[in-house]
Amino acid sequence: MTTLLDLLPEMRRLGDREAVRSFDGLRTHKLSYRRLHARIGGFVRELDRRGFQKGDRLLLWGENRPEWVIAFYGCLARGVEVVPVDFHTSDRLVRRVQQEVGARLLVFGQAVDPEGIEIERLSFEEMEALGEDDAFQVSAVSPDDVVEIVYTSGTTGEPKGVVHRHRNICANLRHFKPEIDRYKKVIRPLQPIRILDLLPLSHMFGQSLGLFIPLLVGGAAVFTRDLGAGAIIEAVRRERVSFLASVPRLLQNLQNEVTRRFDLPPAPSQKESGLLRRWWRYRGVHAAFGWKFWGFVVGGAQVDPDLEAFWSRLGLLVVQGYGLTETSPVVAVNHPFRARRGTLGKAVRGLEVRLAPDGEILVRGESVVSEVLGPGGKAERVSEDGWFHTGDIGEMDEEGRLYYRGRKKDVIVTSSGLNVHPQDVEAALNRLPEVREGVVIGLRRNGEEQVHAALLLRDPSADPERLIQQANQDLEPHQRIRTWSLWPDDDFPRTPSTLKVRRREVADRLATGRSQAADTQKGGAASLEDILARTAGRAASDIKEDHRLVKDLGLSSLERVDLLSELEGRYQIELDEETFTRIATVGELKAWLGQTANGKRQTDLTHPLTPSLSARGEGGGTQGLSPLLGEGEVSRLNLPRWAWSLPIRWARLAALQAVLLPAFRRFTRLSVEGVEHLEGIQPPLLFAANHTSHFDTPVLLAALPFRWRRRLAPAMMQEYFRAHFQPEGFSLRQRLWGAIQYLIACGLFSGYPLPREMGGVRRALQYTGELIDRGLCPLVYPEGRRSPDGRLGAFRPGVGLMAVRLRVPVVPVHISGLFEVFSIHHRWPRPGRVRVRIGPPLDLRDVQDYQEAARGVEEAVRALALAPAR
Repeated sequence: MTTLLDLLPEMRRLGDREAVRSFDGLRTHKLSYRRLHARIGGFVRELDRRGFQKGDRLLLWGENRPEWVIAFYGCLARGVEVVPVDFHTSDRLVRRVQQEVGARLLVFGQAVDPEGIEIERLSFEEMEALGEDDAFQVSAVSPDDVVEIVYTSGTTGEPKGVVHRHRNICANLRHFKPEIDRYKKVIRPLQPIRILDLLPLSHMFGQSLGLFIPLLVGGAAVFTRDLGAGAIIEAVRRERVSFLASVPRLLQNLQNEVTRRFDLPPAPSQKESGLLRRWWRYRGVHAAFGWKFWGFVVGGAQVDPDLEAFWSRLGLLVVQGYGLTETSPVVAVNHPFRARRGTLGKAVRGLEVRLAPDGEILVRGESVVSEVLGPGGKAERVSEDGWFHTGDIGEMDEEGRLYYRGRKKDVIVTSSGLNVHPQDVEAALNRLPEVREGVVIGLRRNGEEQVHAALLLRDPSADPERLIQQANQDLEPHQRIRTWSLWPDDDFPRTPSTLKVRRREVADRLATGRSQAADTQKGGAASLEDILARTAGRAASDIKEDHRLVKDLGLSSLERVDLLSELEGRYQIELDEETFTRIATVGELKAWLGQTANGKRQTDLTHPLTPSLSARGEGGGTQGLSPLLGEGEVSRLNLPRWAWSLPIRWARLAALQAVLLPAFRRFTRLSVEGVEHLEGIQPPLLFAANHTSHFDTPVLLAALPFRWRRRLAPAMMQEYFRAHFQPEGFSLRQRLWGAIQYLIACGLFSGYPLPREMGGVRRALQYTGELIDRGLCPLVYPEGRRSPDGRLGAFRPGVGLMAVRLRVPVVPVHISGLFEVFSIHHRWPRPGRVRVRIGPPLDLRDVQDYQEAARGVEEAVRALALAPAR
């Protein structure tokens, strides 16, 4: 491999094998290698149309998505230099980068705001319309041509553009290819090998695991936007992931979630420590992650030995590596089948690694980048003889395995001249169950540098002095903590992508006295208020603790769904949807987040909610929420996946075809118009119909051709089955009848519950996305209830959310005559004429406003109602 263009023929060879899958919060979108290659060709064609030449630059600013991959490889094919920018980066810094690189085009994702970047722009959404071209020709490229300019912080803290050429990245990949080829036959039965890449593609480590390694393995990259621990575990199971690429902080969050969710048995004895025995002992955890999941690939920071031991005890691999942006990126890595716990592995082929007299790790080789953008053009940490000074302290054993000891600049030098590595002291602190996390820095007091610990506690009532004494018992005398403070915020300041603690900022705040024990009840108000302000469309300064989320901030159910997802990503935790529904004010939300982040049970909070919540009164609770599809109460969701098992599907189709549908056709004297609108259309679709009767679903099943009938999945009002979902207060007879009704609705009519209130809405929408991913066609009644007078009512915004977020065409349907046959006022049905009108599919994917999309569907259904009979 001499250039990265050598990877493109491999895409064509892999053909229909899965290349990329991406979960957007509701649906999983997939691309085969054949389609990925063709879409890259479509992007190349767009570059040609815009007049791009070899050496031009393109700014790539967005979240991990297939479009990111397409844009990157499209630039490779034309010799266009990519300037990837982390999607967490501020627009101020992006403008500065643009001034420095002079990019001609900004390609951006949904997670960023491109306003203020004064160049031509192309969104990820617009890329979908570029089409495909599988026969594109690549430009002539040499190993010395630039691939990308990756911005990273230099020794001064000012970001600097590191210039990566084909030869740098290919030199790094050449280490992995022979090993991968060696095991290809062994792993062939396990394909597709899926790697869930939680690292930004704008980072070199994220690119290795998201762009290159999956292709070399013949597997697939997986992306997800949800970074809460519970959501990650669900993503691993749902997408059948083999390896998860992450940073240690996310690994710690996953450990917290596993220990919270499962009652883990004690560690097995030495006799029972075999892999299969551990898998069986912790089978509940493996079932949660999915039986195809093998383990983690971790980089970006050192993994705590206890954290690594925890996952190894469960029977999961932790493959740790070490690298930097300037080394393209991998320096050392553990072999997945010969990993040594606690080490960073051995140096990759083609790199020399040695330790300086002070322990600093030095690296030399072809993958080391010595060029940066700007005056001089030479990396300041590369010596004249080619050794790159990493700034990291390490050790090396006799077998050449590397051990990480910390950053050189973070080492604390005591008054006796001894060195203290903060990671060693933090390990002793973080082993204590009462400590959520500790950060150790050198704080200068009375003319000498002392070991100081900043603490985040799980339990605010814990005695910090006692905890410090316990930790000191496990430390050498020169390592012992001399002073401590309680950190006032909900978390330490961190880098946005790798989630490393910003030690310099911690030290500056401690040195200026802005972190004191008396401040321990202050939460992360600023970050929470920023999120609330963005969701509510207000200034952060306007958000007050006594503001009610619904009445004062005006958050609808849909906005609360988005808010919940954003809070999970921000706090890296799974939040209980039903508890969230009962929260009325900003202050309650802040207290709940603080306690949840500290590991308390979410449904058993010590901070009391307002009394009006339990009564669902004016002050908050569920009554004040703007409904998604109507008004109702919160209930727990039970999703009927069993209804789509093969035996149930065949039994349902047989019963419908042989008995029920012929009876409905005869009883209702059915006429159907507009079936031709479904010809030539490929599933999945979303059907949206008016609602006048309990017979609406059977009549629509009878009206649709068999191809669509067998795919229809009607959404049912969950509150109708309250005796089944909320049995408290109902008699045994009512519970039994409710269960029977639910089984009939799901089993015979392929329905599924859709709650009309916030509680459970997100999971119901995700299940709707799951149905669409299976090629099924949900049916919704956007009025949210049966019509009391036969006339069409106003549509709720939920159908707009589904149309926009699920990204499928919406087929409007109008049913007339059923109100006279079996309305909300009838106890028994009567014969009558019924007409079903099917309209042309609506493409609402470019509409951003849910209300606007819902109005578009409503107008289409009203037009069908007013159309003259054929």
